[in-house]
Amino acid sequence: MQTDFSYAKQEEIKKKLRAGTFDANQELIDLIRLGYDPVTAKELLTKVIKSHKDDLYEDTKEAKATEERGNVAFGAVIMITTFLGMFGGNDGLVILISIMVACFCGYYGNQDNPIPGMVGYAIAAVIMPFACGFYFKGRSTILNLEILIPLLFSFGPGLLIKYILSQILPSD
Repeated sequence: MQTDFSYAKQEEIKKKLRAGTFDANQELIDLIRLGYDPVTAKELLTKVIKSHKDDLYEDTKEAKATEERGNVAFGAVIMITTFLGMFGGNDGLVILISIMVACFCGYYGNQDNPIPGMVGYAIAAVIMPFACGFYFKGRSTILNLEILIPLLFSFGPGLLIKYILSQILPSD
């Protein structure tokens, strides 16, 4: 009499759970036909189902952490490039610092597929000082809401390129 599932059998049951075709009664009957003790078969099925739920929980937790990391990186790159764009001018060193910080934020926020994040944020970081300089040139006062206009000019193309690259490049 068998007392444990093989790895293939566990994966087969988890695949049925993911597909939504799992029927506990039918699975229990099939296991009894294969030579499992009814009590043991029920315990093993319960164990596999619990393992599947734990896997789903871990996947959800990891996805939430990844999303949170992406939001933090996006907020950081917006704040830093805006600050450097408004107060740093078009100085080459300031633009280089902004690009380096944007690349770091792109890598940190998109660790599954870092290239699109790094390229998109770097493009936005390059455009931001020029967008700020162009928009705020000759103005003595700036409303807080007006900062959004250079942000749209710089992050619009950057995020579009990030999206296109993330669709083209495979994530590992």
